[in-house]
Amino acid sequence: MNPLRMTPQTMRLAGHRGHSEGAPENTFSAFRMAREFAGPGVTCETDLRITSDGELVLIHDETVDRTTDGHGLVRHMTYSEVSKLSAGRWFGEDFVEERVPLLRDALQFAREHKIIYQLELKTYGQDDVFFPKLRAMIDSLDCADLLQFSSFDFVQLRALKLAIPEVPTVGLSHSRLIDPAALAREANLDAINLEIYHFPSGEARQLHDGGVAAFLHVPPPSRLKSLKEYGVDIEADVVDWIRDGHLDQLISNDVEQVARLRNQANG
Repeated sequence: MNPLRMTPQTMRLAGHRGHSEGAPENTFSAFRMAREFAGPGVTCETDLRITSDGELVLIHDETVDRTTDGHGLVRHMTYSEVSKLSAGRWFGEDFVEERVPLLRDALQFAREHKIIYQLELKTYGQDDVFFPKLRAMIDSLDCADLLQFSSFDFVQLRALKLAIPEVPTVGLSHSRLIDPAALAREANLDAINLEIYHFPSGEARQLHDGGVAAFLHVPPPSRLKSLKEYGVDIEADVVDWIRDGHLDQLISNDVEQVARLRNQANG
């Protein structure tokens, strides 16, 4: 039984890097806001990297330049150096005190707030470093139920599922896939996140027929406004896809949006 397969009523709600429309991405403020909008069980997609002294941290970019007030490669900095940086000043003065979270601290936060993390592995070629650290942390905190793993590297996900079989895996792709269910089976994936502009091609039905969950990333309202003015209502399409049972998880930078769309779909 696939743990990520849902119904229109139980479809998962997720925030891309937390509620990154209203708070600095991959921070406790963004995770907390996602929980406030979507309630317990919300998924917060976030990004995993490692510091020079081996600490697992949640940050998207290879450098700290864009999302902190510092400069440098994450992998060349110690966690002590990273921890001194503001991860929120770039977003707004209200978030100056935000820091780049340690994965361990974020997992304890998730247990307290009933959050699930979809951890995207942003580093390739270092599975021998990441996998044992993730395995040890999961065993130490007993937190497999708080996690999903995702990556654009399906070979990496297949290997990760062998190392940590109890955590669901999500394949990420920007391509239109000829046979997504066959690809998912080969990589031992539980879900694939589909591109919204390819969605009408029927990939979700192919996935469901193969027992695989279909996830979808919807652009936030701020990016859909101009299209809607020209009569292109992507949100209306998403509501129909939810009602038709095509979606198992809906993710956006704006968690208030995905909660609203699920509510619309379910009347």
